[in-house]
Amino acid sequence: MIFIPIILLNLQRFRVVKNFSRFLVRISWNFFLKSTEFLGYQHSNYQILKELSSPNTLIICNHPSLLDVVFFISQIRNVNCVVKKELKKNIFLYPAIKSSGYILNDDFILDKSIDVLKNGETLIIFPEGSRTKEEILMHKAAFFIAIKGAKKLIVTTLRMNPRSLQKGQKWYKTPKTKIGYNFKIEKEIELDYYESQKPDTLRVRSLFNEINEFYKKEFK
Repeated sequence: MIFIPIILLNLQRFRVVKNFSRFLVRISWNFFLKSTEFLGYQHSNYQILKELSSPNTLIICNHPSLLDVVFFISQIRNVNCVVKKELKKNIFLYPAIKSSGYILNDDFILDKSIDVLKNGETLIIFPEGSRTKEEILMHKAAFFIAIKGAKKLIVTTLRMNPRSLQKGQKWYKTPKTKIGYNFKIEKEIELDYYESQKPDTLRVRSLFNEINEFYKKEFK
């Protein structure tokens, strides 16, 4: 299955091809998660993420582990996401990233993210930028993207027990007990009405402060 996105690389600009590639990625990751659950490595309520598919929508979440984006991609149809630019050098993953139209976190991340939202896509972003260490630290970029490109912001949280696959931790050094992932859809914000009387710079700051404070309280 990994070879099909390679064939599609030069055709990814066509929506039907892009969506087909995302379909292949989604069912592959879904199979992976079902397998790890069957084998007793993890258990989760990730099926609730199916509810999040919505046009012109930005989905955000805290980022405690390596597999976070996998859960989202495995459940949400035709979803887009931001991935590390270093994956461009990965000969196994980059063909799927390219053919699916996923966004690399390079110098053009803001423009690309705003464009896909304005084009009606659903986009996942982890505002921390990298996996959580000790404290959740948000960056304003995600909220700039939300105000400039999205009609709706969906705030979700993810709790793990025990913590595993963290930044700097080797993937094979996982706990011997089953890892629990618990997702929760916290709130939805209609951005067309969010402090619409103010200039965008103030709206971005206000949204950032509100959501950043929410996550800090949730995970203090």
